[in-house]
Amino acid sequence: MSASSRRPRSTSAAVRVPSTLWALGPEPLDPDDRWPDPVLSHAITEFSEPASQVMLLGWPTPAARGALRIIEPDTAAALAAIGDLDRHGLDAPTDRSWSGEQVDLVIASLLTEHVDPNAAADHVTSLATEVLTMGGLLVVLSRCRHSDSGVLLDPAGSVVAAAQAADLLYLQHIIAAPISGTTITAAPAEPGSSAVARHNVAHTDVFVFLQPAHG
Repeated sequence: MSASSRRPRSTSAAVRVPSTLWALGPEPLDPDDRWPDPVLSHAITEFSEPASQVMLLGWPTPAARGALRIIEPDTAAALAAIGDLDRHGLDAPTDRSWSGEQVDLVIASLLTEHVDPNAAADHVTSLATEVLTMGGLLVVLSRCRHSDSGVLLDPAGSVVAAAQAADLLYLQHIIAAPISGTTITAAPAEPGSSAVARHNVAHTDVFVFLQPAHG
């Protein structure tokens, strides 16, 4: 059931509800891209206003707080894309880089291989609650993967559980997929993928959470 179908009908002006499917064009998504441009652009324009503060949280986790580090090339390109959309882009905070000013939107990417999805989800949600303003949004990008034995691993449960444990409100789950006509474009097989895998992963999951105002 979509978010719009759960909302009561009203004679007042309709509330704009984001689509639960983002069509990203015909090209398949790169499974190694932490910040796929069409997904990032959709998330920024859908969930923030011009001049907003938008922070990126990548995985693997950056160096510990206080450590001097260089921004990864893919994150630097993503920050430049945020600037092109008239937002102020921020990298994951360190003691040296973050002024303490709260941000409007945090976009966290779990689109790389990671050993423990629970640890990754806990990390990004914990950090997001620290930097988000009240009423701010956390958007988490993730994708199913296969184990070496062909079992489909879905991090959705870990992401939702970690966010709810951090007192974030679960707003929406969006499917972002490359589409040609009416057909989802199949992603190329991942190098070394198991021959017994039963699912063709062709989409990115986009989870949206709200930092509620308290008091």
